[in-house]
Amino acid sequence: MEFEGYLIKSAAGIFPHELMKLESYKSTPNQREEIEAYRDDYTRDLTRITASGTKSMIEFATIDDLTLTQKKEIQSFFNNVMSDELQRKVKLTFWNDEDNAYYTKDFYIPDIEYNINRIKGNNIYYNSLTYKLVEY
Repeated sequence: MEFEGYLIKSAAGIFPHELMKLESYKSTPNQREEIEAYRDDYTRDLTRITASGTKSMIEFATIDDLTLTQKKEIQSFFNNVMSDELQRKVKLTFWNDEDNAYYTKDFYIPDIEYNINRIKGNNIYYNSLTYKLVEY
């Protein structure tokens, strides 16, 4: 499948790129996991037993000076497709740069640190927020 102009999509729609610092977007697709790895005592040759499945991780930062309304828009994007609120489990379609294809997988969202820049009137302005998406 060719690139269709988005990085992350859910059943609720496409993540708004204008709220993301595109240069901060990092994906680590198809991560390998070692079940066991060791070196031979004499030859020092490496032996690896690698799990057959792979998992992906995505990380990005929001724009600076994110408003309360914009933060709520991002939260709604994820909350609208959250299947388990306690685990913050979401089903997302993402662009996999290693395979140059889209995949739909379940991710969890680790805790997010909210860093307020300033308050002006009835609005809160946030410093850039970092979102991580870790595949189940």
